[in-house]
Amino acid sequence: MTRVLTNNSLVQDTDDVPMILVGNKCDLEDERVVGKDQGLNLAKNFMCAFLESSAKAKINVNEIFYDLVRQINRKSPDKIKNGRPGRKTKCVLL
Repeated sequence: MTRVLTNNSLVQDTDDVPMILVGNKCDLEDERVVGKDQGLNLAKNFMCAFLESSAKAKINVNEIFYDLVRQINRKSPDKIKNGRPGRKTKCVLL
């Protein structure tokens, strides 16, 4: 995660990038390697949201994308409301 954030800082002109830390396969509770508290603490350190998900059990899959869209809308409401694009931007989902 630290490497991703460092690379992102080098590419972007801001540190304020919409981000969510996602713990996947939350349906496999008995095989858990990273605890929920660890995920929450890491997300807090990187000042981002944290969700656990499971594609198989359909847990929080849509919510991850909804949350990202909400974050983007909060950071640039004028661009979205006016319908005018600002400078060229890119979106990267990892």
